[in-house]
Amino acid sequence: METALRSSVNNTLVIGQIVTVGKTVAEVVALLQQQLRSAEIAPEWIDSANFSDDPNQSRYGLPPKALWPVVSGDRTLHLSVSRGHANAWLVEIAFVRWTGAPEHGQWRYTPLIRAKSWTRSAAWSVAASVSSILNID
Repeated sequence: METALRSSVNNTLVIGQIVTVGKTVAEVVALLQQQLRSAEIAPEWIDSANFSDDPNQSRYGLPPKALWPVVSGDRTLHLSVSRGHANAWLVEIAFVRWTGAPEHGQWRYTPLIRAKSWTRSAAWSVAASVSSILNID
């Protein structure tokens, strides 16, 4: 795991990418939380989308103990920022993949992680950092 470090050259913050292969959703959440806190842009909270470990994964997402999905080809990570409840902003990371036959399939969207920020600018800062950490381009 790489960590966020201050460059001795110009005192700018450098955020490193994390390796997600073989890690659970909960482990990736912990690594993201550590990186964001060390970069001093931590959200109000960050957690697995399915933090209650609900068996209905199609609605609530992968449980914390599930392995982080492998990304390749039409199996990608999706990052979004949206307005939440009580004047909050939500950053969501989801796994998006094509299922079924090439000509008759559908896109499937599975939430992985959610983070809450109080302001729009803070949410976009979190989103930009998460994009860099998870290499979502």
